[in-house]
Amino acid sequence: MDVLAMSGEVKGQVELPESVFGHKGKPSLLWEAVRVFLAGQRQGTAKTKTRAEVSGTGRKPHRQKHTGRARHGSRRSVIHVGGGVCFGPIPRDYSLGLPKKKRRQALRLVLSARHAEGAVMVLEDFELTEPKTKELIRVLSQVGLAGDKKPGSSVLLLLGSASESLERASSNLSWLTVMPATQVNSHAVLAHEKVVFTEQGLEKFLRISGRAGHPESEISNPEIHRPAQDPGQESSNG
Repeated sequence: MDVLAMSGEVKGQVELPESVFGHKGKPSLLWEAVRVFLAGQRQGTAKTKTRAEVSGTGRKPHRQKHTGRARHGSRRSVIHVGGGVCFGPIPRDYSLGLPKKKRRQALRLVLSARHAEGAVMVLEDFELTEPKTKELIRVLSQVGLAGDKKPGSSVLLLLGSASESLERASSNLSWLTVMPATQVNSHAVLAHEKVVFTEQGLEKFLRISGRAGHPESEISNPEIHRPAQDPGQESSNG
């Protein structure tokens, strides 16, 4: 795969491991991973008051018999306006569990699908001179990742490490998400049409994948092959 410089020219070549970007597995794994991720995003803070928690008198509303009315013992009953709520939500933990092996397989599955679509790119490492959205759009437009964005078109930019300037510059761009490559998950890849790695981001991501049970020699420390320079240019640089 081509490694693009920020000028849009090809800087070199990198080989993406087949075990990560050519993985074949059950599509149901992806459904499980997304379900677990979305469940973990729920706050679980919804709360209603029961009849024991609402404010109100404890006095019996009226006498038990000979009034022609239904018998009641409390104004805080769930059948009265202002009373408690029966079987309402209470704070709870909605998170679900998924084995690491399944979670990693689901991530490889969706990355393989994006790679098969030609939606995976590798860029050279870059940093903004100032954390401005206009500057970020100018830089990304040179490699064809910005401009007139059609509805639904989105980009996931995976960095080697967290960058405050890039995160601030992209905070008001709805079509762009920036995160460290070590924090990528199946839902993030599935929610974006293009997945863009920086060189360090790809290296760190594959190093983590190497610790996940794949041969270290197969996917760790990807070697970038740079195009050879002309002898005349090399001598002039010397």
